[in-house]
Amino acid sequence: MLQSWITQLSAAALLVVCVYALIAGSWRERFGALIYMAAYALSLGFGMISLSSAAPYIPKYVASNYVAMYMLVTDTLILQGLCVVAWKSPHAWPKWAILCQAVTIGLHVAMLLGLGLSNPVYIALLTALGWLGLLALLIGTIAARQARHDSRRQRAALAASE
Repeated sequence: MLQSWITQLSAAALLVVCVYALIAGSWRERFGALIYMAAYALSLGFGMISLSSAAPYIPKYVASNYVAMYMLVTDTLILQGLCVVAWKSPHAWPKWAILCQAVTIGLHVAMLLGLGLSNPVYIALLTALGWLGLLALLIGTIAARQARHDSRRQRAALAASE
């Protein structure tokens, strides 16, 4: 949901980085951008469900852990998609993003198990890990774009020298 300035900034950064990856990246960056955008839409949908689920028949424990359960499902799907991207990949960014997702899933499990993680710390860590995953995608997109330009210059130089 977009209640605070940090969530609005995060949504704008996600949109800018993902559109850039769709335009300038290779198929790995494009697929990663689609994964992140689909996960963001899924988490917005889960957020709307959790806001409207104050039904009296839902136990308090389940209602208090809705966000962690929904985000666990979303982040597990992201992790699976990033594993597809990272499979036999010469690029490093999917591995960095997988590391962020694995730590995020661990945070969700710790929150669901009630291991003493406070809500502000939980949200701050999730936000930081989300930004790091997005930064990995941005770095990967810049590297893929640079590699494509370098290969074009080499081909042009070879064609000119012949």
